[in-house]
Amino acid sequence: MPRREIAPGRSCLECRRRRIKCDRSRPCSYCVKVRIECKYPTSRSVLDEDQGALSRIAVLELRLATVEKRLSDIDGPRPGAPSSATASLAQHQNGEALAQERDERFVGMDISRTHSPSLAPPSHTPSNDSLRSAIVNPQPPVELASFRPSGPTIALLWQRYLEVVDPLLKVFHTPTVQGLVIRAIATRGRDPLDMASECLLFVIYYATIAAMSPENCLSEFDEERIVLLKRYRLAVENLLSRLNTLASFDLMVLQAFTIYLIMGRCDEEGSDAYGPIGLAAGMALNMGLNRDGEAAGLPPFEVEMRRRLWWQLCILDIRVAEDRHSEPCILESSFNTRLPSNVSDVNLHPEMSRVPIAENGRTEMLYSLVRFEGSYFARQLVFSKTFSEENGYMQMSVAQKCHAIDLFQERIEKQYLVHCDDQIPFDRVIVESIRLVLAKLRLSVQVPEKEQLHGTQETQIKAWVNFLKDAENLRAYEPGKQLLWLFQTYLEWDALLNILTCLREGSPREEVDQAWEVSYRVYNYWKDLSIWRDHRWQRIEQLRKEVLAARHRSAPGPALES
Repeated sequence: MPRREIAPGRSCLECRRRRIKCDRSRPCSYCVKVRIECKYPTSRSVLDEDQGALSRIAVLELRLATVEKRLSDIDGPRPGAPSSATASLAQHQNGEALAQERDERFVGMDISRTHSPSLAPPSHTPSNDSLRSAIVNPQPPVELASFRPSGPTIALLWQRYLEVVDPLLKVFHTPTVQGLVIRAIATRGRDPLDMASECLLFVIYYATIAAMSPENCLSEFDEERIVLLKRYRLAVENLLSRLNTLASFDLMVLQAFTIYLIMGRCDEEGSDAYGPIGLAAGMALNMGLNRDGEAAGLPPFEVEMRRRLWWQLCILDIRVAEDRHSEPCILESSFNTRLPSNVSDVNLHPEMSRVPIAENGRTEMLYSLVRFEGSYFARQLVFSKTFSEENGYMQMSVAQKCHAIDLFQERIEKQYLVHCDDQIPFDRVIVESIRLVLAKLRLSVQVPEKEQLHGTQETQIKAWVNFLKDAENLRAYEPGKQLLWLFQTYLEWDALLNILTCLREGSPREEVDQAWEVSYRVYNYWKDLSIWRDHRWQRIEQLRKEVLAARHRSAPGPALES
């Protein structure tokens, strides 16, 4: 073997990212072992610059990119949509790397590639003009007394939030917020809370109603769901505008804004996060959430809250990009924020002086951590080649991607899901939903290009039909039904879209009837729930029309029509 040149000074990018000792050879022994390209940083200066100034630059870059995107939209849409992704994780090719990742509770962000905490030129454009206008342009204050629920209603809303929202959406510290809830109940507006606290409480009211069914809302609150959503939505938007959200450095304001954007996906008249996610990401950069607080010497409690909030924003950015067939606006090089610790709220306190010791078993954070890791993993598989190159992700074949998914699932099962009890409804929902998400990811990376579809329809349609049946079975699990609001459409709608695509392109006759049957059931279940109507449903409707037209031209048979 030829003698390797010794690199001067610093560790290679991969060893630095993994926080392991580098022998500083070129290539180093670790990169040789895991068979990845070994790169060294060219300069130390970019890591020593003032992070506050870089964050402000990043926000300006984001705003400039948004303006440029608007101008290009005026001139006309860009030809060609981003293709299905071919990027993947290198670290999931090696079992030792996986173990190291598990021990470090770190998902492999490459901080040494950072040039500045910037965002990609966002493919998200503000499609909800009313929400953007309501937040950017301060509104006159409204009389909040007419929007506030009664004391008993506040207590019930908070209890339901803890049952159906907080287990899936860990954003804040519930014991701390419970103090605000108790004060709101006790004072009933006589001793008003500050506006940021009021905003967070109204977001909690809104989120609770958004996650509930119309029937449950009516039975528990004696009011129509649509009425309650509108009331709390208007209060939240008014408070966000008065708080000067875009210039705010208040963590609680960004917590409220983030929850509001996430829950807007469950509200027919709610916010479309496609545009505002860029505003929220800009706020987070302004506040430095993209830089891990522990390295900056922040108090341990604040470090944990900042990590939770940053990762919720990252996951929302990924999910919106997937829905829109666009790309995330947050670049890999823009952040080094680590995953939150696997610690329950009861073990955290605002005045704690030491970093909490992460637990190995099941905690309140378990589902959120699995979701964070799973979405981050998917980010490296499902977007365009250009996005992968911009973020430094390696390219892999379909077989390599599937192998990476298998390795990732094996780690998730051993690290997280093994601690779940199938007899507990929430645990069962966690396990089945995560397995379905990974099955969906595996099927998605195997979807052939249109010109390669001929001859693969039978395999494709069988797989998606079986997947959709499994998703239906999870929906039919009554004890866990109230916990499906966060990911149910993500599972069923995407599968329905793929089945309809296969049927439109043609499929062997023996597979058609079963596909029509399951598609008919799923379509008719969702079409009556108008609260879910959004751009994805519009694509389903369009595909359905095309399939029906092709079906009627070829031969009579079962139809999707109700």
